[in-house]
Order: sequence, then structure tokens, then C-alpha cells
Amino acid sequence: MSIRLRLTLLYSLILAATLTVFSVVVLVVVKHSTRDMLQDTLANEMSRLIDNAANAPNYVQWPTDTLSSGETYWQACDRSGHMIDQTSNLQGNILPLSTPSLELVQAGQPVYETTYVEDLPMMIYSQPMVDRGRVTGILQVARSTADQEQGLIVLETTLIVGSLAMFALAVGSGWVLSGAALRPVDQLTRTAGLIRAERNFERRVEYRGPPDEIGKLATTFNAMLAALQEAYQQVTDALQTQRHFVADASHELRTPLTTMRGNLALLQRDPPISAADRQEVLNDIVDENQRMIRLVHDLLTLARTDSTPHADPAPVTVPPLIREVERQLNGWNRECDFRITMPESVTVLGDRDMLKQVLIILLDNACKFTPPDGDIHLRVSCDATHARIQVTDTGIGIAPRDLPHIFQRFYRSDLARNGAGYGLGLSIAEVLVKKQGGTISVTSTEGLGSTFTVSLPLIKAHEDAPLLTHLESAL
Repeated sequence: MSIRLRLTLLYSLILAATLTVFSVVVLVVVKHSTRDMLQDTLANEMSRLIDNAANAPNYVQWPTDTLSSGETYWQACDRSGHMIDQTSNLQGNILPLSTPSLELVQAGQPVYETTYVEDLPMMIYSQPMVDRGRVTGILQVARSTADQEQGLIVLETTLIVGSLAMFALAVGSGWVLSGAALRPVDQLTRTAGLIRAERNFERRVEYRGPPDEIGKLATTFNAMLAALQEAYQQVTDALQTQRHFVADASHELRTPLTTMRGNLALLQRDPPISAADRQEVLNDIVDENQRMIRLVHDLLTLARTDSTPHADPAPVTVPPLIREVERQLNGWNRECDFRITMPESVTVLGDRDMLKQVLIILLDNACKFTPPDGDIHLRVSCDATHARIQVTDTGIGIAPRDLPHIFQRFYRSDLARNGAGYGLGLSIAEVLVKKQGGTISVTSTEGLGSTFTVSLPLIKAHEDAPLLTHLESAL
């Protein structure tokens, strides 16, 4: 059952119950009011008769007119309830008095009684006539209740017909109004179905109504669609990047594997190759193996970097870290030498291991592409909010057409293709710097050298103590 139908039925049932209660209350009130008015009329006429007549029934003078509209019937009875006299309009019909009513009247209590006289409904008021404390007779006054009963029937019919008409109108109105109120929900349903069928997260629900609950639902649904569109685009981009990454990685791995397979085929030749050629082949295999190890290491580093959330900010003292990088690079490559210019104390917000790896990548690249007589300079400077670490070399430089692409994965410029790298180092460096909340940029002139600049948030001097205390306690 739809919400629209349920709402319509609910409203209709509530209205039906309300109309039923209202009709019953109106009928009961009108019925009691009509009865009370007739009783008051009979009592007033009885009082008028008694005021103008003697106490004994033999002295009763019947009125020639009545005090109110409608025909009034009079009858006088003795103490036992036997009729003595009556008005002519009764035409010989006797006003009845039941046994319980007779007992009450004989006891001195007036009684109202509703009964039928010749199929005519009547209300009879019986009043005891008392003489010296003794009931000597009974006076009865009566009026027909046919007009009142007919009025009640008309009222009852009117209430029933009116209630049915109101119920039918309420059902139709409720159906129309609930449909109008739920129209945005139908739009939501249709939009969701179209999105599911077309996989188009750019669709939105068009709602021009008031900012009520339905309006809030439409706004929330559109906001959810915007978030889904952004997430879907991110997933699509990630999948596309992953495909490119796998394709590039497969291509780079295939080259050393092909070279190693060819060299192994040479070692399997019969007759065998010469000892000098054999040694050269073995050296090639070792070199290709080392290249594969470096490539796999870079791929694993890049994968871990992609899956690592943003680094938690922590104080990193730069000068000791640079000295550690210098010692490590000298241990790997004694031909790599560089100058260092930096303040005695610089502390930034970042991640020590990530920053160390970035410095190693930049300095290692500078050593690879700078001739032995060139110059490599590492400089640290500060402004009011950031510290800048610059690595400047006088190497081969980067062509202008290559500058926009050097941070792309597996990208190598024409000048760098003869090197031993795979185009992953700068990609890793960029990701690591961004995860620390910093930026990395490059300026270069082909044939003259390049400058890579890493910028990280600086811990200001007057904030050093409280910030360090807070971070150390957090660690």
C-alpha cells in the first residue's frame, strides 16, 4: 500500500470518526432539548389550569385555547386512574396511565410518560390533585410528539447525508493533497531510478516548494548526489590512475626481465661463450637485477604512500635531519658532494621520516644529473610562516616542455632517459610533501640546472615552547 493511499485513508478515517461523534452528540442534544422543551410546555399548561380551577375534578373548567402552538389534550381521572372527564379533541380516546406511573402519582409525585394513543405518539404529564394532604384525583395534559420525532428524523437524515458527502469530499481532497505533497518524493524515486539506470550522478531533483520537511529531503538528496558524484569521480580517477600505473609498472618490469632472459639464454649456449663474454653477461644480469630491486622498492614505497593517510603534524628539527641525510648519501655515493646553508635552529611541522625521504630523493637526483665539476647547494630559509628547503644544482636542467610533467609517475624527460631511474622519485616526493601539508615546486633552465623548493609550516619562535609541549604530550 502506497504512502499516498495510507495518508488518504488515515485522514478519511479520522474525519469519519469525528463526523460520527459529532452527529451522535448533535442528535442526543437535540433530542433531549426537544423533550425538555415539551415537558416544560406541558408543565406550564398544567400550572395554568390548576391556577384557574378548583382542586376537585368536578370543578375543572377546560381551557378553550392553549398556551402554545400545537393541539393540547386534557383528561381528568379519579384517584384510581379512571377517566372522569376529557376535552373533546380526544374524541373518546383515553390517555393511558401505566401502573408504575399511577403508583407514583398516587404517592403525590407528578409523572411524564411517553406512549401511543391510536398510533399517535404522545407525551403525557400526570399531576396529582391534592385536597387536605390527600390525593383526590389526577389531571393529565398531553401533546403529540410526532412533529418532534419527524424533526429528529430529518436532522438524522441530514447529518448522515452531510457526513457521507463530507467523507467523500475528504477522500478526494486527501488524495489530491497527499499527491501534491508527495510529488517531490515521486521525483526523488524517479531520479534515483534514472541514476541507477544511467549511472549519471549529475542529475538533481528539481524542487520549487516551501522549505518544509519535503524540501529538506530534496535538498539533502541533492547534497547526497553531489557527494556521490564526487566520490564516483574520485573512484573513476583512481581506477584510471591504477590502470595507468599497472600498465607503466608492467612495461618497466618487462624491460629488465627481457634483458635478463636474453643474457641467461647466452649463458645456456652450447658451445659456451668465452669467459670474458660470460663475465660481461653476468654483470649485465646483476645490473638488471639491481634495477628491478630499485623499481620494486619504489613501487612499494609509492603504494604505501598512496594508502597512508595525512601525516599527523609533529615538530621536526631540520639541521640534524639534514646532517643525517648527508652522512647517509656519502655512505652510498662518495662522489656526491653538496654545500649546505642553513640556520642553526629551524623547526617545522611535518613527518621526520617523510621529510628525510624527500631530501634523499632530491639530493640523489641532483647527484645523478650534475657533472662531477658541478655544484649542488642545499639551502634552508624562513619567512614569517614557512620554512623553505631548496636543492639547487648546475646539472643538465629540464626542458620547458617537460616541466609540467616531471611529477607524473614514470615520466622521464629526454635528457634523463639515459639515467638509471624510472620516473617515480619525484612522484613519491610530491605525495610525501603534500601529506605533510607542504608544497613542492621546481624552476629550471635547460643546460644550466634546476632548483627544487619544499615549503613546510614553520613553528614560530614565540610559539615553540607551548607547541612543543603539546605535541610531546600527545606523542
